[in-house]
Amino acid sequence: METMDLVQARTPKSVKTTANDILDILGLNMSTYINMALKQLIIQGGIPFSVKVSSAAYTPAEEIREIDATLRMEGMSLTSADIDMLKNIKSGNLTTDEARQKILSEV
Repeated sequence: METMDLVQARTPKSVKTTANDILDILGLNMSTYINMALKQLIIQGGIPFSVKVSSAAYTPAEEIREIDATLRMEGMSLTSADIDMLKNIKSGNLTTDEARQKILSEV
């Protein structure tokens, strides 16, 4: 068995309490959860969940216009299929990895 090492983190007491309550319901403890999260970080090569600002700085229409303007500066443009793909990503119907694979398969 691999040698274990200690990981310490500070968190607000209310966060720890709420997290422990949820983990108890799931039949897990904090150590098991942290190990699961760290293993997923390694397996996925990054944070295993979306990290984003909770309130969008732009409306969906503004986001599309911003992307379109950026692409136009590079001599490219958004097609209606591109816009549909962006909307599917935004709504959660398509992951960015799936979109990337779709784009790469078309190249």
